[in-house]
Amino acid sequence: MLNELTNKTVVVAGLGKTGQATLRFLRQFEANLKVWDTRETLSVPVDVSEPVHFGTPPAHFWQGVDVLVVSPGIDLTHPGIQDARSAKVEVIGDVELFARISPSKVVGITGSNGKTTVTLLLAHILKSCGLNAVAAGNVGKPVLEIAQDEYDCVVLELSSFQLESTHSLQLEAAVLLNLSDDHLDRHKTMSAYLQAKQRIFTHCKQAVVWRGHPETYPIDSRIPVTTIGIDASGEGFSIDSGWITYESMPLLDIAKLPLVGTHNILNVQAALGLARALGVPRDAAAEAVYSFIPAPHRCTQIALHNGVSWIDDSKATNVGAAQAAITGIGAVKSGKLILIAGGDAKGADLSALKPAIDQFVDYVITLGKDGKLIASLSAHSTYVATMFDAVKVAHDMARPDDIVLLSPACASLDMFENYEHRAKVFDQSIRQVVA
Repeated sequence: MLNELTNKTVVVAGLGKTGQATLRFLRQFEANLKVWDTRETLSVPVDVSEPVHFGTPPAHFWQGVDVLVVSPGIDLTHPGIQDARSAKVEVIGDVELFARISPSKVVGITGSNGKTTVTLLLAHILKSCGLNAVAAGNVGKPVLEIAQDEYDCVVLELSSFQLESTHSLQLEAAVLLNLSDDHLDRHKTMSAYLQAKQRIFTHCKQAVVWRGHPETYPIDSRIPVTTIGIDASGEGFSIDSGWITYESMPLLDIAKLPLVGTHNILNVQAALGLARALGVPRDAAAEAVYSFIPAPHRCTQIALHNGVSWIDDSKATNVGAAQAAITGIGAVKSGKLILIAGGDAKGADLSALKPAIDQFVDYVITLGKDGKLIASLSAHSTYVATMFDAVKVAHDMARPDDIVLLSPACASLDMFENYEHRAKVFDQSIRQVVA
């Protein structure tokens, strides 16, 4: 691929992190580079010396262009990209560049929720078992930073946006963890969203699938599968008598897992299934799970005060993630579950939260752009203006053995810089209120 770029003209679309990483990577080759950003104005980073065009490209822009490398944040239906395709320009993403040159074995992880947890957990398992492994993609290292390095395994977290512009990625194994209402502001329909996610199985040797959830299975039925589930079926990975089992044999004591909730049991099973596909000894992989340190903002207890547990799940930026947290934690709670939720729902159907709220949540406190819609799902709810107000209401209501869960079901940008900032304000508010 890289030899093919010599003396070719390549446009890098987007000047965000991915675009800048792509430029740095391509500069080492003899290609003619230029940049296009869909925004009308932007402060160009000081290290970008290539010509930059903003906004809608003129009609002649694509003349003589051979390849367009698109950042995942740019919709492939954008008129500029359609014009490029009409001009016979090859349109790819940075993951596709990686796929064409990487000498390493690769496994792929996608899904609406749990991707980062499974990616980091699998990388931890592989390293603990003596393999030279690295997490990359949406988490860990940028893919082009490691594209020319040889690893025993690269563990890739892949979004639907990245998969849309990827065509030739060869995977030893892959998993589509789950599918819930998300990114419909871009994909428009669940069918289109699923189609993008299913691209992970295009060149895949083995798959890990969720029993009873056909959307997680490869369309190509010839691909061998390992199943996971929270039933006691005895097939594949299951749950029985407080243990994660494989074909009815006990593997992991659930009470000792470093991850909280039944949704995380599925994540652990998925990581073990992928490790199995790579030939990692089952017992060694299972033992490594116990020493895993979870990523922050994903169902993590950040405070325990007067018997009240405060859980940060700020990364739950869509309905499916919040459903998983509410169900997973609600199923094992001994006191009340108080939910803090709200933000920008990105066009998602928030009413899908109602069954989980009705079954497990004792009181709902909401905030943000779409907070009132979530509040309307429960007769036991209140809408507040700030995160501090939400924490104050929860603190006044909570008693020993109760759980206060921040699981917003929404994006954060209506009130915060990102979900990490939202979590930081949650933590600061708790410290202020309980002081």
